[in-house]
Amino acid sequence: MRNISEIEREQGIRYPGLTVRQDADAIMVHIPMQLRSRLGRTYLVTPDGQMAERSRQANEPLVEAIAKAYRWQEWLESGKYAGPTELARDLGLDRKYVARIFGLTSLAPDIVQAILAGDEPSGLSLTQLCKGVPERWEEQRREWSQG
Repeated sequence: MRNISEIEREQGIRYPGLTVRQDADAIMVHIPMQLRSRLGRTYLVTPDGQMAERSRQANEPLVEAIAKAYRWQEWLESGKYAGPTELARDLGLDRKYVARIFGLTSLAPDIVQAILAGDEPSGLSLTQLCKGVPERWEEQRREWSQG
């Protein structure tokens, strides 16, 4: 397992504002970003204030699943739910489904940005991602390279 400060140092250069912390056996990576609507269009706002328009051609089921995963993660971190099992039970969902969706929170930030912009790698789908997301961002980029 890599040192958390090493991950934060390496990735913090590429993604300003990124923070990494360890919670038991899990490593939690927080990348500050916001979605904003303006004139009927949705934009991703980066920590430096730049706005990137989300294409109307975005894979909506995938975008919605990523948003759901981050919302659920926020609920767990805030203490609204004690764990994924309680969350699944309260939402009336299968806990295996919840676990698969939670896996989307480990996607590399540039892959998330590409998905939000409708520029995800060809063939990348929610079904494919729910089968498992490689732990390391470099592996994800190799597996789903756009070239």
